[in-house]
Amino acid sequence: MSQDLGQTHRDVPVTRVAEEGVDGARQDIRIASRPRSGWWQNAWLLPIVVVLIMVMIESAPPFLTFNRATETEVPINPRVPVLDYVLLVTHVLCGMVAIITVCLAVWPWLRIRHLAVHRWVGRVYVFAALPASLCTLGVNYLRAGWYGDVGAYVEGGVWFLTTLIGYLAMRQGNEARHRRWMLYSFAMCAAVFWGYLVDLAVTPNQTNLPYLMEVIRWVGWLTNLLVVKWWLDRTERRI
Repeated sequence: MSQDLGQTHRDVPVTRVAEEGVDGARQDIRIASRPRSGWWQNAWLLPIVVVLIMVMIESAPPFLTFNRATETEVPINPRVPVLDYVLLVTHVLCGMVAIITVCLAVWPWLRIRHLAVHRWVGRVYVFAALPASLCTLGVNYLRAGWYGDVGAYVEGGVWFLTTLIGYLAMRQGNEARHRRWMLYSFAMCAAVFWGYLVDLAVTPNQTNLPYLMEVIRWVGWLTNLLVVKWWLDRTERRI
């Protein structure tokens, strides 16, 4: 009886079955994340990177002067101007670091060929994205009027949670969970593109349409998440 408890019905030791299961899972991860033969064959990422960098170059320079007088497009709360400005600048600067590092972190060629670099880039991304996402909540709380606030709160919260879950999964050694949730975090970080489009399309005179602004706020980051979810499901079915 004791011999039976240590074996499966095929007389294979349980420990060996467990090891084979872990090895199989690791193999699945390698297959799912295996890049094509050259870095140039991951060209699907290039348009996303170009768009995000263009948004960053267009939006960030006024904040790099550290002069509140230059912030004409973003109104500062007059009741707590210093706090509001610090939160806003921290959000922008950490967001810039997050955009650059997340584009490198999700690059399949870099992840496979230079794993150590990928890990360090990922750490920098995590410790930039977490404060950037939290500052989103503070900035929206201090903003006067309703400017799609609920959607903005949820966006910042989801960005924070997806990043934190992905980081903790890696700390626990769960590579598949880490990959999934960091891709969700990438989707939330890339939602800055939709916010930029909103700022271009909506003039200050149109911010008195709170329900329209709320819908617009939700559509952008939800679209990104759904696209990533579709892509993950599609690639998993190939294994």
